[in-house]
Amino acid sequence: MVALLQKRGAISFTLGNRETDIFLDWPDGRLAAAGKTQVVRSMQPSNRVLWFVKGPDPDECIATDLEDFDKAQAMLAALGCVEIDRVEKHRDIWFLGDFHITLDRVPGLGEFVELAVMTDDAESLPGWAQRVETLAGDLGLPADAVQTQSYRAMLRTSLRTAGVKAAITDRGPVFEGKDEFGV
Repeated sequence: MVALLQKRGAISFTLGNRETDIFLDWPDGRLAAAGKTQVVRSMQPSNRVLWFVKGPDPDECIATDLEDFDKAQAMLAALGCVEIDRVEKHRDIWFLGDFHITLDRVPGLGEFVELAVMTDDAESLPGWAQRVETLAGDLGLPADAVQTQSYRAMLRTSLRTAGVKAAITDRGPVFEGKDEFGV
């Protein structure tokens, strides 16, 4: 995929980032009950920290940059939030014209390509959707390979399929039957 992006003139933005997403909720699960997800993300070596809330609508996301990953977690813990899940991935980000192309490697799941366009113009979305589909075809990505689940949901499904029982504790996720899950 990298060679194809380079051939098409894509510009690398961030290569070789390791991202750690810490999912946080209150012990009573009020965010999950409202269909929302709260995440603090550490990105290394780009040294960025994001805090974002998604939902309840699938395309609804509010995000902001933060300076200190550990301090953000400590502040949210002081407010009563607990870690409920963690997902790690290796990410490369490319730009091709108006498109934002993300190449992800998720331990335990595999490799993924995300094609996106950043816009605040909701009325233009139908036209952009068609352009994204065209780009996917141009990049050799099969239409039947579209994945709408989050990495977190796919990892949970993978765990259940493998017969691994997981429990969320105040220390974060604990996996029964495995010493290390690899994510």
